[in-house]
Amino acid sequence: RVNLLAGLLGSYILRHHAVESPLQLPTGDEFDRPLVVFDRSFRTDGSIYMNSTGNNPSIHPQWQPEYFGDAIIVNGKAWPRLTVRRRKYRFRIINASNARFFKFFFSNGLDFVVVGSDSAYLSKPVTTRSILLSPSEIADVVVDFSRSPSRTAVLANDAPYPYPNGDPVNEENGKVMNFIINDQPEADTYSIPKKLIDYPSADVSNAVLTRYIAMYEYVSNSDEPTHLYVNGLPYDALVTETPKSGTTEVWEVINLTEDNHPLHIHLGLFKVVEQTALLAAGLEEFKDCMTERNDAVKCQVSNYARGKKTAVTAHERGWKNVFKIMPGHVTRILVRFSYIHTNASYSFDPTQEPGYVYHCHILDHEDNMMMRPLKVIE
Repeated sequence: RVNLLAGLLGSYILRHHAVESPLQLPTGDEFDRPLVVFDRSFRTDGSIYMNSTGNNPSIHPQWQPEYFGDAIIVNGKAWPRLTVRRRKYRFRIINASNARFFKFFFSNGLDFVVVGSDSAYLSKPVTTRSILLSPSEIADVVVDFSRSPSRTAVLANDAPYPYPNGDPVNEENGKVMNFIINDQPEADTYSIPKKLIDYPSADVSNAVLTRYIAMYEYVSNSDEPTHLYVNGLPYDALVTETPKSGTTEVWEVINLTEDNHPLHIHLGLFKVVEQTALLAAGLEEFKDCMTERNDAVKCQVSNYARGKKTAVTAHERGWKNVFKIMPGHVTRILVRFSYIHTNASYSFDPTQEPGYVYHCHILDHEDNMMMRPLKVIE
């Protein structure tokens, strides 16, 4: 978390021209741009500031549950502006924050047309007025500035921090960047196709097994967080997740905390099947059982995961490598440990050491044990 905060970061784009060129989406350095968005705090001399005193200094001298900066940075500049032409632009928006969620929207009502999420295309474009991104999530969008009713459009944010039940945004962190839109209309050779990329279908019935993944947070006597575990285990405990290369698994992810945790699985991509609330009436009883026994089956999770179902947002129904796990919910995901475009096994040996990991992508959580090893086997 400190390395990312203090160091340089960037992005690179891998293109498959034979697949992507027929889509005729905006391309080239001017019309296809990454937007790497994050938050930072600065001292008056311009150096980066991070509070070096932890919430529980007698336990963790420096660790805090989440880092939030005062300034919003895009591609290395605080609250930048970009002059654009009245035509379509493609933006690959990356949330590179330690802990901040962004709910992006345009101040003048412009739409996002989402064409991809994380590392995969959607099957068809989805139009939306806002996009919620957790740390490390990517939204691949097209914005048509010819539809702007005004000469300026502020890319804004209204996600509470920490998400979802934290403080509301203020004047500083509620604004991301300003687009200045040229008056002159012009011809636009780019398009948004009605159909994008169809990958081989993913079916829960093809899963070889179901795993239960539980998220825990532990607190001190003063009710301050001390550490977070996945499945009640520290990172250096023996590997418990050993998927077989070329297979598909169902993971039932149980969030027993009050925070939304962006789950990131290295190597495997996944689709979100459903999100089901744990019944409030028995939630504390279930949490107590899980804390004591750390076994979702023995704690009869099926008796508690019977609450309201929340539909997966339309632009998040494709293949993902990060997803926001709602607090007090069981989120079912279908994880594929092979290439999603062919269902073929990997062209490299995924069983080689040191293996892979899965973790919460709030970096302050990941660095205080909310991460587990993942060992792929033959």
